[in-house]
Amino acid sequence: MRNTRNALIRLVFTIFLTIGVAGVPSHVHARTADDVVTYRMEAGDTLNAINSRYLASTNAVADVARLNRISNPRRIPVGTVLRLPRRLLAWRSADLVVRSFSGPVNIDGSVPQIGAPLAEGAIIQTGRNGFIAFQSADGATVALPSNSHARLERARIYRLRDLRDVEFRILGGRGTINAPVLRDEERFRTSTPVAVTAVRGTQYRVGFDANTSMGVTEVIEGTVSVGGSTADEGAEGVESEGQLTEAGFGVAASAAGVTAPEALLPPAEIESPGAIQTGEVVSFAVTLPAGALATRTQIARDAGFLEVIAEQIGSAQATDFEGIEDGRYFVRSRGISNSGIEGLSETFSFRRKRLGAEAVVEPSPLADGFRFAWLPQGEGITHFAFQLWREGEADRPLYDEIALPGSATVITGLEPGSYLWRVAAIQSDAEEGLLQVWGPEQSLTVSPE
Repeated sequence: MRNTRNALIRLVFTIFLTIGVAGVPSHVHARTADDVVTYRMEAGDTLNAINSRYLASTNAVADVARLNRISNPRRIPVGTVLRLPRRLLAWRSADLVVRSFSGPVNIDGSVPQIGAPLAEGAIIQTGRNGFIAFQSADGATVALPSNSHARLERARIYRLRDLRDVEFRILGGRGTINAPVLRDEERFRTSTPVAVTAVRGTQYRVGFDANTSMGVTEVIEGTVSVGGSTADEGAEGVESEGQLTEAGFGVAASAAGVTAPEALLPPAEIESPGAIQTGEVVSFAVTLPAGALATRTQIARDAGFLEVIAEQIGSAQATDFEGIEDGRYFVRSRGISNSGIEGLSETFSFRRKRLGAEAVVEPSPLADGFRFAWLPQGEGITHFAFQLWREGEADRPLYDEIALPGSATVITGLEPGSYLWRVAAIQSDAEEGLLQVWGPEQSLTVSPE
């Protein structure tokens, strides 16, 4: 009877184990393997010693013994490879710090501070024309453009071999990432609600549209692995097997899975990108690449675009930026495909130097006179030129004056008829030499008395 009861207990226990193991999806095992790091036992090692050196919990020994099926923690052969769960490892902060920001940006509802570390769980939001970039000591960078929403899930350096483990989650908008070169068992990942992008020394971009629940990954350098994710916001989810995506290609992801890679669009063409920008607004003529629905054009203070100060997204060829102060900047533009994947771009430097004159014509106190007046636009010592000619006779100006004194000139004795006139602002520039910017042609009609 006792043997029968013991056999029954063993049968029930066997069925329980079988159901338990069979009920776990295969992709969970794949994710579990990624959530551990390995340690090879050396002479004199014990689990208690490993716990004190590398683990964060006094109760971790039992978990490690159970995971590695160790029956006697005091007698582990030298050379045995242990699996240590990342959640049990002792760690210090990987110290992603605020490198730069501009415009409306907040971290956990507060204005950022340059050089301040970003804590795990921190929520970052950028508004319209708001930009922020983070950088770690090893040179890794994460930059968020306008209208983006992200959370730092993890930023750790484990005590065990100083292994790095970073995950940045894009909840809406986009992020551009320059990842460090990683050692074995280090992680640097960027996730969205529908995908996880894992890298090893790569430059790439990740985006997520909360309205369509579509995510994209675009690879500029290196190779990334993009896998679907079932993670809920704020939870550690299950990552499916990743699809390798190489430089020059991008993929889109949704709850249905990850698409096949598509080639990134060529750079959008910018007409005369290096021309000095003297107008009231900074303006570029941008041509959409074939297959693009729109372009994203950005201006930054640095060639790496970590200090972006403005961007425009649209399908119009004229891309205008207001409020750009004098200085040297960089511009780039890339096409956006139907799938939302953004293409390649070229970077150009340009100079912004506001220069111009606001001019008007008004009656003069003299009976037959007209007063042409102007005001300088921009900074610096400005001189002015003035031209006036009969309509249709631009090659024979009636007045062609350079370096006029004051801010106005009076002309008398004009015969009845139609005239055109304009004013130029002139400055001596250390870099460009003599700068001369003509304002728009304006018309004047002199009526018979």
